Amino acid sequence: MPYDIYGNCLTKEDGENGKNFYDGYGVFDAVKKYRKYNKPLYSNLLRSEHIPFNIFIPLDKDRNYCKNVIGDIVKSNIISIDKIEIEYAPKPKEKYLNDNTSFDAYIEYTNFDGTKGMIGIEVKYTEKDYKLQSNSKQEKDINDKNSLYFSVTNNCGLYKANAIEVLPTDKFRQVWRNHILGESILLVDSNKFQHFTSLTLFPADNSHFIKTSKEYIDLLTNNDNKFFALTYEDFFALLSKHCPDSSYKKWLDYLTTRYIVTNN
Repeated sequence: MPYDIYGNCLTKEDGENGKNFYDGYGVFDAVKKYRKYNKPLYSNLLRSEHIPFNIFIPLDKDRNYCKNVIGDIVKSNIISIDKIEIEYAPKPKEKYLNDNTSFDAYIEYTNFDGTKGMIGIEVKYTEKDYKLQSNSKQEKDINDKNSLYFSVTNNCGLYKANAIEVLPTDKFRQVWRNHILGESILLVDSNKFQHFTSLTLFPADNSHFIKTSKEYIDLLTNNDNKFFALTYEDFFALLSKHCPDSSYKKWLDYLTTRYIVTNN
């Protein structure tokens, strides 16, 4: 019988044994170091919490491989990957957005000209809009025109004049918050970082994010490496293009088989 209400979860035992994660590159060790058993992360097969571990922990083991892939995405001559982290938020949070916004995955890199950049990555799978919780700090900040959400939005120069009317809505709010988190780092740490790119990864069949991403891009004054919406299919093609050896080919086969739905 399928486990859980919709049959999309592993048993607690299988979750605790790492069955939701790739068996290699220290992926499950990274998960256990991050947090103890948590059902959405360890056992839910259709939510996205586990996916950044399966993708970015292996890439951290070969930063030259990662450099080649990321260089293709941002169309820049990257000479090194300097940091890769899962569930990253800059600290102290009061200097940035003063909330709990974090990147699903976060990459720092150095360009050929010596400038440094960041990529903040949001990973989606079956998710769509996120509703705003009543009486939450986020709701308070969304309704406070003096909050850091609005000061960063106004100061970063990313958005068209009327964008602020729709950015806080359910459709755009999470994409907006992740993007301005990165922009807040640029504003606060301008002596260290010169570039930030917000990247959203999702399956091609997630029509919600295809539509939302196109509409979000229309809210930007320009999109010079500012925001990329990338499907798993296109991202995995880049991973395949730069794949260094048979061990990573096995990992890529796992990702493709698991996360790409085919009609066969």
